[in-house]
Amino acid sequence: MRCTCVKKWMRFWIRLMKLDLTILPQKKNRFSNVPAKPSTRKTSAQKILAQTDPPVSSRVVAMGKSTRVIILPFILLLHFIVPAVLHAQLASAPLGIVKLPETGEVEFVALGELADLLGLRTFYSEKARKVIVYVGNAEVKVTAMNPFVQVDDRTLQLPIETSYGNDDILVPWRYFITIIRPLYPGAWPESLGGGATSAVKADPIPNITEIAVEQKANGTLIRIEATQPFARKHINTRFTRDWMYLDFVGGIVAPGAVRAIGANSWVQKISPVQTGEVAQLSVQLREEIDPSLVSISGQGNQILVSLRTQEVVPTDVLRNLETVRQKWRIDTIVLDPGHGGRDPGAIAGDGTREKDITLQVAKRLRKMIEEKLGLQVVMTRESDTYVSLDDRTSKANMTQGKLFISLHCNANRSRRVNGTTTYFLGPAKTDEALEVALLENSVVKYDTDAPLDAQREEDFILTAMAQNAFNHESEDFAAIIQEEMRAAVGLPDRGVHQAGFRVLVGASMPNVLVEMAFISNLKEARLLRDSSVQEKMARAIMNSIKRFKEKYEVGS
Repeated sequence: MRCTCVKKWMRFWIRLMKLDLTILPQKKNRFSNVPAKPSTRKTSAQKILAQTDPPVSSRVVAMGKSTRVIILPFILLLHFIVPAVLHAQLASAPLGIVKLPETGEVEFVALGELADLLGLRTFYSEKARKVIVYVGNAEVKVTAMNPFVQVDDRTLQLPIETSYGNDDILVPWRYFITIIRPLYPGAWPESLGGGATSAVKADPIPNITEIAVEQKANGTLIRIEATQPFARKHINTRFTRDWMYLDFVGGIVAPGAVRAIGANSWVQKISPVQTGEVAQLSVQLREEIDPSLVSISGQGNQILVSLRTQEVVPTDVLRNLETVRQKWRIDTIVLDPGHGGRDPGAIAGDGTREKDITLQVAKRLRKMIEEKLGLQVVMTRESDTYVSLDDRTSKANMTQGKLFISLHCNANRSRRVNGTTTYFLGPAKTDEALEVALLENSVVKYDTDAPLDAQREEDFILTAMAQNAFNHESEDFAAIIQEEMRAAVGLPDRGVHQAGFRVLVGASMPNVLVEMAFISNLKEARLLRDSSVQEKMARAIMNSIKRFKEKYEVGS
């Protein structure tokens, strides 16, 4: 009888262990305004016993004394063993590792899943897309699409920004656990290892295959061949005296990738160093260089690092250019209504065409300049006709223009993006600026006499930087336009940026490209069609010309 009773109780406790397994892991309510409870919780034996039918406590009382002596210690033993076993199972569970196309071989995991595995409390803020992870006595704050992690009053930076997917924040886990492991109060799960400083995976496949240095007439080019594109935000630069450091997140340099460097090169030596999932190129230069003279661009799987040395423009040429600057008077303004003819430019959802808006604003602006400022105005087009990008700047130079203003309407895949941006010529510093420049430059496909690859990317960048003697003035003019547009129209100010716009190359005068608003945004598309808004935009640019003229014109 006693043996039969013990067997029944053992079967009951096996069922109880299965019940415990289903209630321990708690499903997170991601991005709710309610703080999440601990991801694992212990359930008392008394509570479970009371929920059975009939209650286990009554069954125990009903037993004989000798049977209770055997069963009760067994119950207490299971009460302590079950949670420990389940926690060990959770800690050894594999993480759902994902790799994002834009980050190469960097491994990401959902932050909520990592917190579950470690048994950490979390608080999700849907509005800010921010998560607070409670690790020991510390609060670790993580934000989506942001490399910065705040630990109490300290701010730390991951080598790559977080991402977002499946209603959770994705973190580069090997780097992230190096932040939280020192704070973790319990035994660290062996399955997580030590983070980014642990052993590198065996036999990694290189994705940076060749590094070559080329001398150009006006600078030095470092050409880096890769097996995949690298997003600009995943290439970081640092400078220390005569050393330049290029960090490629997710990069692996192949052995022997560095080609021979010429004796007279500005680049003396390139030494690859692999640190975890970051490939560093340590570049020794002939002498210290101004970081503003270094630009990075991408062309497919090729990364181009351009160094504009001090010998780019001879001293006598610079002296002559300075003389020209001091003599010219701002008496002729060249207005360039973007697109036209067979090139419609960007088209709004309601059919509004960029080429029509730019021409309408340009005509209003011409009238204001002539009547209010008494200056001559040259239009690159006065009707719905196509003019090539090169012909636009050629006309500006032939008419001896003193300011070149190219008018455009911006567009983005996201209809929510809005605001005004003004650009001047230079290598793109942001992915957005590069994307806008590529979009505007794509109109060369409408040229019947100019092949798309007429000028290689690296030559274009170096030549544009060297020839644009009015880069400082162009940047200043762009800033003035942004101030006036913000005050007059009230659209979000997206700032002043530089990018390689072909229409600005070769203009022998301060030159800017104004993206007045986003035609892809339905609200701003309506504003662009509104004649009163067009008047405000034209007046803002006219006031900008007046301010720039008063500031720079000799004798004014």
